[in-house]
Amino acid sequence: MSKVALISCNITQDPYPVYPLGMSMVAEAARSRGHDVVMFDINAQGKDAATIQKFIRETQPQFVGLSMRNVDSANYNKQDAYIADYKNVVNAIREVSTAPIILGGSAYTIFPDLILNELQADYGIAGEGEGAFCHLLEQLENDPDSAYRIYYNFSPLSEFSAMKRNDFLAEYYMKHGGMLSVQTKRGCPHRCAYCSYPVLEGRCYRFRSAENVVDEIEMLIHKYKADYYAITDSVFNDAAGKYLEIAEELVRRSSKVPWMCFLRPDDFTVEEVTLLKRSGLNAIEWGTDCATDITLKAMRKDFNWDQVVHSNNLFAKHGISNAHFIILGGPKETYETLDQGLKNLLQLEKCVIFAGIGVRIFPDTAVYQWALEEGKITADQNLLPPTYYFSDDVEIEVMHEKILAAFKGRLDRIYPDGQYTEVTRAFHLAGNRGPAWDMLLKRKITR
Repeated sequence: MSKVALISCNITQDPYPVYPLGMSMVAEAARSRGHDVVMFDINAQGKDAATIQKFIRETQPQFVGLSMRNVDSANYNKQDAYIADYKNVVNAIREVSTAPIILGGSAYTIFPDLILNELQADYGIAGEGEGAFCHLLEQLENDPDSAYRIYYNFSPLSEFSAMKRNDFLAEYYMKHGGMLSVQTKRGCPHRCAYCSYPVLEGRCYRFRSAENVVDEIEMLIHKYKADYYAITDSVFNDAAGKYLEIAEELVRRSSKVPWMCFLRPDDFTVEEVTLLKRSGLNAIEWGTDCATDITLKAMRKDFNWDQVVHSNNLFAKHGISNAHFIILGGPKETYETLDQGLKNLLQLEKCVIFAGIGVRIFPDTAVYQWALEEGKITADQNLLPPTYYFSDDVEIEVMHEKILAAFKGRLDRIYPDGQYTEVTRAFHLAGNRGPAWDMLLKRKITR
């Protein structure tokens, strides 16, 4: 068996830094196969070359795995690209080690060939990493000449969990991010025009049992002293109601620790919201994305604006905080839909709204195909540099000014997005839990 170093390369802290859950899952899978695994997190332990090289020298790994979460910020107004940072990590390792470097994670899965070539790493795993990483390690140990440079692993796991966390990192992210995290399912059957989640996890849900999920939550509470946690599913609620089974199990075990999640607007009932509130649900980040029925339909969202208003206001009435992320200027946006959308946002009670403009173009999405057909990109274009889709019927500067005017004087309306990283850090370092945006609602701050 091998000595393996896993490095989480995520450097983004917006809207808050998050525990590298995927890396922990891969680490536990490798340990279960007998490998000696050590972990390093650039966010928590430093991204400078000297620090990374010290870690490599001290651990002397036979293999190094790099987990890459984001390609860039996906924010037109704050276009932070991370590929150069990832390349710096590879270069730092190369100076002190000859160990093969294996790439993985969601960012890598979106651009496997491009990123492998750009970083000049040795191998890559596109798709879920737990099983594939172990398989590749064993192949490199026993028959390295037969190993492929890229493993396209889209055979979904039927069972997955992360029943352990790294002690140092758990403490760091509770202090700096305000919460730990748990995943209850993988896959997404929705077909949002911009989204790469179905590429990353598949189009069918794979559920963990409610008992297993709550066992992990209790482990976070008792072992790692988590007094707030986040459910990291791309969409927590599902048509079969499995998410409500988790809420019921939390209530059955008398769990009182607050938590947050990502929800899709729907026709929620008072009974459902009451149950979620009793289970500890404290805050919601909604996958709303658009603010009119025309743009929702164009983005292939399978809900309407009335459902957005119903969902927000019902949860707000029950004392649960709400945040919406709205993309303006995308498919079918016109000045008429823009003005109507900004007006529609006034219907949402007691919520924070983060607005952005333009849709980041990723391969294998409907937006990519439309951009290609409309001549906005070419088939051979390198999309690693942040590239955005805008409707031809709006001008960026005009749209920018309209949003600023509509949001003027309101701290709970945030545009451009991505400007409060330092405030978020201070909020959590002061001992506060949960998402920093929640303070705008709970403390009733006004300009």
